[in-house]
Amino acid sequence: MVLAEPGAAGDAGAAAPGALDGREVVVPVQGAERVRIDNPLGNVVIRAWSRPESIHILAEKRAASPAGLERLRVHFTAFSSGEIAVETRVDLGGRERALPLIASGVDLVVEVPPDLEVAVKTFGGNISASGLRSATRLETTGGRIQISDIRGRVVTRQLRGGQSIAAVDGDVDLDGVEGQMRLEKVGGARIEVRIVDGDIRAEDLRSDQVLLASTLGDVVLVGIVRPHAHYDLRSYQGEVHLGVTSAPVGFELRVRSGLPMSSLLALQTTWRQGDRLRALVEPVPPPEVVASRTGDSPIVELTSVIGRVVVDSPQTLRADQDNRPVRW
Repeated sequence: MVLAEPGAAGDAGAAAPGALDGREVVVPVQGAERVRIDNPLGNVVIRAWSRPESIHILAEKRAASPAGLERLRVHFTAFSSGEIAVETRVDLGGRERALPLIASGVDLVVEVPPDLEVAVKTFGGNISASGLRSATRLETTGGRIQISDIRGRVVTRQLRGGQSIAAVDGDVDLDGVEGQMRLEKVGGARIEVRIVDGDIRAEDLRSDQVLLASTLGDVVLVGIVRPHAHYDLRSYQGEVHLGVTSAPVGFELRVRSGLPMSSLLALQTTWRQGDRLRALVEPVPPPEVVASRTGDSPIVELTSVIGRVVVDSPQTLRADQDNRPVRW
């Protein structure tokens, strides 16, 4: 199915003032298992809606001229395998190609049954996903990624643009090259976040396996140190900050800090060599009755190869981050 006939409503994008067009359509998807969206021409918003056997697609296109509109296409295809594909293309010389354009574009809003598996890919367009209840994979070369209210595994791949993730209940695997990473109220068995040039700020992570790694930027984690959990925060050049709101059973701290570390928590150092140390931290806040420490205490690893490790108060870290400009 072609959503947009040449010159008719059906596709949309972002470009210079000129010709505009749009169309929305509701299509039945009985028996569908997953939705794949490929839009190299603009932004994608995907969200859940309440109709279990249909998909709502709003496509808007924009070009410098009516002739430019005629070259833009949006295709909807249902495969017997259970996959639904929504794709944007541009007609160049009689052949449709998946290429980004400067003066023309297509933006998509797609509403799907919440239990469908979702995969979205853009070039420079932003991606927003919300309300989904299944596995979600988002990829973009230069757009921003925003995720909220997801239950299911989340995977992102991004070259630059920045990512914001909130209220996710499921394993999380975020990967980027350049931009800022923001996470809040994220759970699941495992959380992995990796960025080359950018900061990572995370608060209220509800997972027992957490990896936050930046090569050039700072890494900040504020929240509860959960019993039996393992936290690995690392940066090569940036600073690594930990703000503990609570640690019911205390934790073992393992530090590598290129510059002298600082800590507002009392540390019982058990081993030190060069820029590395190990220490025990008592429960936060201190319990009324001190229990014996078990062998499966949480482990917190903080590594900054040429920067500094700081164990600070949550209030100080929140105030510092709130005053920093956001660099996408």
